[in-house]
Amino acid sequence: MNANDLKESYGEEYPAAVIFDGVRLPLQRETRFLRNYYSSEHKLGYQISRFMDGTASMTVAQLQSEWARWEEHERLEFCQMSTWLHEQPDYPDMLRFIMEHSGPREWSAIALDVAGQFPVEGFDVLLRWLRSSQTKSRGNLIQAIAYTKHPGAEAVLRQELRSLWANSFLWNDDPFINWVAHDATTCIKHLLELGAAPAEFETEVRRLSEHICSRNGDLCKGHLSKYYAWLK
Repeated sequence: MNANDLKESYGEEYPAAVIFDGVRLPLQRETRFLRNYYSSEHKLGYQISRFMDGTASMTVAQLQSEWARWEEHERLEFCQMSTWLHEQPDYPDMLRFIMEHSGPREWSAIALDVAGQFPVEGFDVLLRWLRSSQTKSRGNLIQAIAYTKHPGAEAVLRQELRSLWANSFLWNDDPFINWVAHDATTCIKHLLELGAAPAEFETEVRRLSEHICSRNGDLCKGHLSKYYAWLK
């Protein structure tokens, strides 16, 4: 995207500030790969990849050379922002390199790109990551497995939902969001998108919509109201 496109999308102040959801967010932090915007008044933040406007660049040769020297937060930020490199011919090779030289946080960040670039072999990789990941939320991995459209995706999501539903932390309150309930909602959303009948999960959706953590209730309504008219 060029500068004019970005100013049209984010306001004339870009990159010093952006307009997001009608709120002005000033630039809080800029790193090699991203710009972070935040309004303390509205408690609202937004991140923009510097690969989007061309102020950052990367090749697979650079990545392979520099990766071992990067701090953990640099690796994660690159993975989170690298999707804007998807049109580069060497982007699949970057993903393969990261897949072989990273851990759970990076896996979550590149999961959707793995699903998009390697929908067949990616399913087995994503399933292995899902089964071994101990991160706070595995929603990105759940979503990516669904996006592969692999014949085994539905069975994996059903198994994951059963496991989440049995988790003792599912109904706990949280000052931000209950990630177990978040992932359960994500599972149901993608099972429905894969063709499951809404009636099958009506009991679970009703309970999630009434979750003690209000953000979880809002998330449930936002993701699933198209399938359940009573959520609106």
